Amino acid sequence: MKPGNHTEITAVCVHPDHRGRGHAQALLGAVARGIVARGEIPFLHVFSDNDSAIALYRRQGMEIRRRLYVTMLGKAA
Repeated sequence: MKPGNHTEITAVCVHPDHRGRGHAQALLGAVARGIVARGEIPFLHVFSDNDSAIALYRRQGMEIRRRLYVTMLGKAA
């Protein structure tokens, strides 16, 4: 998504066998710096129970700005 001067960073994933080695932090930092260099504001979304992702994003200097509530609908059985 790219609303206004904001650019979304999405789907930052690291295979469980390779977590804890700084890969996500390096990738997220590089992508965010590129967005900022273009004069835009990086943002992302995360489920509120994803503690490890939230910790990573906070280490990058990001903060929770909004809480969204999502309702998922499915086809009736």
